[in-house]
Amino acid sequence: MARRLCAAPVALVSLVDRDRQWFKARAGFPPCETDLDRSVCKFVLTEPGVLQIPDLTLDPRTCANPLVTGEPHLRFYAGAPLRTPEGEVLGSLCVIDHAPRPRGLTPAQVEDLERLARQVMNQLVLRRALGERDRGERQRAAVAETLAAVVATGGDLDASFRAVLAGAMRAVPAAEAGAVEMRDGEDLVYRAVTDNLAPHLGLRLPVQGSLAGACLRESVPLLVPDVLQDPRAKRDVLESLRLRSCLLVPVRRGGTVVGVLKLQSSLPAAFSEEDLRTATVFAATVATGLAEAGEIAARSEASRTEYRRRAVFDSAHDYAIIVLDLEGRVTDWNSGATRILGWHPEEMCGETADAFFTPEDRRDGIPDKEMRSAMENGRGIDERWHLRRDGERFWANGEMMALRDDAGAAIGFVKILRDRTEQKEAVARLEESRERYRLVARATNDTIWDWDLATNHVLWNEALNEAYGHASGTVEPTGEWWIAHIHPEDRARVNSSIHAVIDGAGTAWTEEYRFLRADGSHAHVLDCGYVIRDAEGRARRMIGAMLDLSDRKQAEDALRESERRFALERGLLHAVFQQAPVGISIAGATAEVPSVINARAEELLGHGLGTEGDARYVSYGAQHPDGRRYEPGDYPTLRALRHGETVRAEEMHYRNVATGLVRRLEVSSGPVRDADGTIQAAVTVLVDVEDQRRAEAEARKLAALVEQSRDFIGLAAPDGTVDFVNEAGRLLVGLPDLAAAQTNRILDYFVPDEHERILADVLPAAGRDGFWEGELHFRNFATGADIPVHYNIFPVRDRPGALLGYGTVTRDLTDQRLARQALQASEASLRAVLDTVPVGILFAEAPSGRIVGGNRRLEEIFRHPVLPSPDAESYGEWVAFHEDGRRVEPHEYPLSRIIREGAEHAALECQYQRGDGTLVWIEIVGVPMCDDAGTVVGAVVAVADIDVRRRAEERQDLLNQELSHRMKNLLAMVQAIAASTLRGATDMDAAREVLGSRLVALGKAHDVLLGGAAESASLAAVVREGVGVQESAGRRVAFEGPDVEIGGKAALSLALTLHELTTNAVKYGSLSVPDGAVAVTASLVGPDDAPRLRIAWTERGGPSVVPPSRKGFGSRLIERGLTAQVNASLSLDYRPEGVVCIIEASLADFQAVV
Repeated sequence: MARRLCAAPVALVSLVDRDRQWFKARAGFPPCETDLDRSVCKFVLTEPGVLQIPDLTLDPRTCANPLVTGEPHLRFYAGAPLRTPEGEVLGSLCVIDHAPRPRGLTPAQVEDLERLARQVMNQLVLRRALGERDRGERQRAAVAETLAAVVATGGDLDASFRAVLAGAMRAVPAAEAGAVEMRDGEDLVYRAVTDNLAPHLGLRLPVQGSLAGACLRESVPLLVPDVLQDPRAKRDVLESLRLRSCLLVPVRRGGTVVGVLKLQSSLPAAFSEEDLRTATVFAATVATGLAEAGEIAARSEASRTEYRRRAVFDSAHDYAIIVLDLEGRVTDWNSGATRILGWHPEEMCGETADAFFTPEDRRDGIPDKEMRSAMENGRGIDERWHLRRDGERFWANGEMMALRDDAGAAIGFVKILRDRTEQKEAVARLEESRERYRLVARATNDTIWDWDLATNHVLWNEALNEAYGHASGTVEPTGEWWIAHIHPEDRARVNSSIHAVIDGAGTAWTEEYRFLRADGSHAHVLDCGYVIRDAEGRARRMIGAMLDLSDRKQAEDALRESERRFALERGLLHAVFQQAPVGISIAGATAEVPSVINARAEELLGHGLGTEGDARYVSYGAQHPDGRRYEPGDYPTLRALRHGETVRAEEMHYRNVATGLVRRLEVSSGPVRDADGTIQAAVTVLVDVEDQRRAEAEARKLAALVEQSRDFIGLAAPDGTVDFVNEAGRLLVGLPDLAAAQTNRILDYFVPDEHERILADVLPAAGRDGFWEGELHFRNFATGADIPVHYNIFPVRDRPGALLGYGTVTRDLTDQRLARQALQASEASLRAVLDTVPVGILFAEAPSGRIVGGNRRLEEIFRHPVLPSPDAESYGEWVAFHEDGRRVEPHEYPLSRIIREGAEHAALECQYQRGDGTLVWIEIVGVPMCDDAGTVVGAVVAVADIDVRRRAEERQDLLNQELSHRMKNLLAMVQAIAASTLRGATDMDAAREVLGSRLVALGKAHDVLLGGAAESASLAAVVREGVGVQESAGRRVAFEGPDVEIGGKAALSLALTLHELTTNAVKYGSLSVPDGAVAVTASLVGPDDAPRLRIAWTERGGPSVVPPSRKGFGSRLIERGLTAQVNASLSLDYRPEGVVCIIEASLADFQAVV
């Protein structure tokens, strides 16, 4: 039921011992027990309620458990404690899954599990109560059998001892051997033994210096758990006796301790207090055997000395010897008769013997019968009550013998009497003791009472205090005290019923009533008594046992409540069947057991049960994972129904009839059998695992992503110990494997100077705010070097919010810092380029039209700062006029026409009102910036001051042509660089870095042109400026080649190409490591009248080269820039030892101006 309610494949009732746990009941888990090292249930013992572990592999208590790391790969655990009424936890009722459950059980499932755990505990308590009752019955039966065996020995003392030992061994199963040790002077002698003590029969041990001697001297029972720890033990005999723990009970005779009953075991702590009480009962039977043997011995002695007493007639003071004539009159009377009977010879001689017979014997003619028996048989022996002179009755052994003369003729009789009243009373007491034991066996082991009806004295055993709290000093030993402690509502009924038995002829009495405890509460008790009557049928004593039914009453109430809950749970199970999130079907083996299917199963299958019998399976749409169709006999339901097979989590691909979709199902099925083992039905559970399988696949992908990530990814426990670091992370900090990573704590990964900050700021902030990030420094475990990182840390919690540990995804900032430094240099260069170009540059983003920046030249032209217009509609704040005096509208500006209208090129000449109020003629020329998909992401415009041209038209015509040409080339270059850089960019900071570096390269190349004739530049200068943008790399790039001039068009393209090659080398190639270098060599090849310029870029000393999987703008710029500008051929070879790029074109094309 626990498996079904919690939808778990495994359910166990686990009982935890000192060194193991064993399963009282189990489902879905083959082992019967495990050691405590593999136990998860042991963690439930200290829990107040249900313990849930969502993922056993993540919990520090269980992550190393062999049942988790190996077969059967347990992942989820939920256990409810099995708590006794005394509050002790014996084990748990648990459910286990092979998959983790981050959300654990639902509240309803937790409540169901707790209820089932209480039901299991109730069953165990009831089973224990029944076991104790049966054990008591067995012990009482053993006592009765032993008493009977002792009586049957006929006074043979050794046989009595052996009978007692045999009974004690049966009643105390833990005993391996036993002995009766009897005192002989200052020694104890092994008088009777069993089992492995047989070789030691007759062994003598001193009373002083032995455990048995201590029991005899102290006259108290002893329970010795370990003789090796008891200083009273005689150490030199322990090994030969195979003695480790024992029970010792004194044996009494007439109130004197004469020996010891010992039961022993070779194991420590083998016996309980209950065993000691049982042994005490059997020690009493030893005393009974002693008394019986003494009695029989006495009788034998009297028979042997019969004729001797006749000779010493008057000296036999213990015997009454009376001589009778044939008429039965007294003719002689010895002194013993006077002492025993009270009459003197002169009073009795001539009188009949009827005087000392009881009235009932006289009425029955017993005196005459005895004489006839003596005459016929020679003697008549009997035991009966007789009368003394004062009328007191006494019990006597009597013998009547015929006296004959020498001829054998009868001349009279001799009557010999011995007072055996004391022995009779002893026998009566023995019989009462036997009867008491029988009554104890018939009643209970609980509170025992003994009521002397003649004296109204009630004797209670110790259980009155143990069970009801009445200490012996507070108990009045009267029947009135007992009756007064009965509940007022029950008192009259009980008093009436008990006296009805006493005053009547019955012997057995039973009542249930409420008895007052010492604390003022009332216990429900079952009181059973037995009346002991004398020969006349008068009630002399009543012995009984009071059994506390409070627990049984509670159990009955609990049973009724359990039955009520069972009915409720049955309804709940019906509701669960109908509303369960898994498909459930029940297929009957015969027509008497109906087949049903719940709504979820119909939803999963897309149909109901269909036709009756096996034929329905023909139309079902199940497939094996390999695509084979299920035959009817393949279906788990039929396998369970026909063959009794239990199918667990079998994967089935099922085509839903309603939707046509094939989904993966986990199907489990098992037979339901009746009491005879006959299969009555099969229950099948269908679980849709399609989404789970997909999620598991995604989880595997995520795990692969984590493992293959170039970032440092780690997990740590709440105490800071590291659980996981991925391979990239271990390589970053110089750790060889995961085991090495797990030997460290979080702090160990950081440089010592930052430990205080981490403890004081980082970890508290992560716990408080749920996240912390910033720049810190890892340390390399192998080299000790500092590693700058962008570190973040966040707590990992379960659904209730409990902290499971910490996680981090940390990035190495070494390259980023180098790139940042390069970016800063690039930005400075970009600012220098933008500040030195002769036109104003203005950038805007699309689709809003927001102005994102402009250069210093623009501010010089406008004589005011760049206005940060938020959108194209705000361009009205720029004040400009057409040639006819009309104000330029916002939509007429080139930026607006490009961004809002999609113009590919826009230009405008207008008269602009500067910040100082003066007017200046400007020309605005703009082009769009597009991403890879052709979408406009922004626009750039160039603003030129054309006021001088307007004033000096003739000169300006020429300059204007040149300016237009330069501007178009420059803008085309800027447009191409900006658009390609921003196309598809997801990180604007990174895009800005790349754009800046490329514009810097363009600016440097422009500077080279402006530094000479403005139409050409030396090859060495172009190489130096193209490489020098990456300042950190320029010192490791060597150039060698002829001193030739190249044209402006080729110079710009070559500078950009060298810049891209240098950037790639810094990021991925030979310049990414300290020892890498680049050689740039140029040479003139071919005939002298048509030479060709060959430029070779060769990398060496870098990491192994892997060809890129895709080409970015840089690669396309390298391959297409010069080929388009100077008709060059270009080969780019990604050799493992380093990239090699060969550029070759005619010298004439390299030196062309346009």
